[in-house]
Amino acid sequence: MQCPKCSSVNPPEAKFCGKCGERIPPPPPAPPLPIPPEEGVSEGLKIGMVIGSIILPLVGIIMGAIYMNNPSPAKKKVGKLWLFISIGASIFWCLYTLGTHQGTNFQGS
Repeated sequence: MQCPKCSSVNPPEAKFCGKCGERIPPPPPAPPLPIPPEEGVSEGLKIGMVIGSIILPLVGIIMGAIYMNNPSPAKKKVGKLWLFISIGASIFWCLYTLGTHQGTNFQGS
């Protein structure tokens, strides 16, 4: 640090000038670090997971749960979407399976 009175150079931690004894003001605070932009989810991943959640609901349930636990609001939102689509697809596939096996004799022929 440079002394404001005599302009002599002092160590950065000095509170007083080593030459003239003048009080050295504290250094200005460091500027805050920039906040990185929030990372979202790419459109390709969103669409791919929606399709995957319909075909294989377990994948959507797992990915939805993972993304819903992320602190990012954008990722929570997309995780919730995948989870709801997966649950809906699971219900659909269960009803579809029951409907196709309605008249089937399970005792064998």
